[in-house]
Amino acid sequence: MNELEAARRAAVLVASAHVGGCPGCAESVAALAAPRYASRLRAQGVVLTPAPRQADVLLLCGTLNERSRQAALALLEQTPKPRALVAVGDCALNGCVFAGSPALTSQPLAETLSVNVEIGGCPPSPETILDAIAEAQRLLSSEEPRAAAEAAVSEEPVAEEKPVGEVAKGAANGARMADTPGYELEDGDGETDAAGEQEERR
Repeated sequence: MNELEAARRAAVLVASAHVGGCPGCAESVAALAAPRYASRLRAQGVVLTPAPRQADVLLLCGTLNERSRQAALALLEQTPKPRALVAVGDCALNGCVFAGSPALTSQPLAETLSVNVEIGGCPPSPETILDAIAEAQRLLSSEEPRAAAEAAVSEEPVAEEKPVGEVAKGAANGARMADTPGYELEDGDGETDAAGEQEERR
């Protein structure tokens, strides 16, 4: 058994992919490798891996154009199941400052890839990302969605993510989690936004 296989048996492997836009959210994800977060990662049973194709949890950052969309879909086809997808940052949720650009796809990353957990922020804090990873772990540990994800068969990778859980869309400044109505994570400024306030901002 090699080191990667041993780690996969002992912990949840977390990888990230930055598909476009500015690197702010990717830098927040990269900060998780700093010593200040090491103890929490160990306590959560999380191992960071540079190999998305081996990950249990995949953190996805940035905006989508047609080329990056195809690359992201190809990556998901090679990622093992069960898995949980986390959209990190406002670009992934709604395009942020790039919204409306003709270079981007009509749907943001979170919707195109049918993610399971959404985190708002420009960029979100590393602590918020850690909380989202914990929620993704909770989803993966649930036997019912795990069985559903393993049984799902579809030609489109986008549709395969739905059985893991229906995520509440549109949480621009917080994270809304599957199967947890009203659940919110703090944004990068340590504040939460009520769903009604988010609707008013749309």
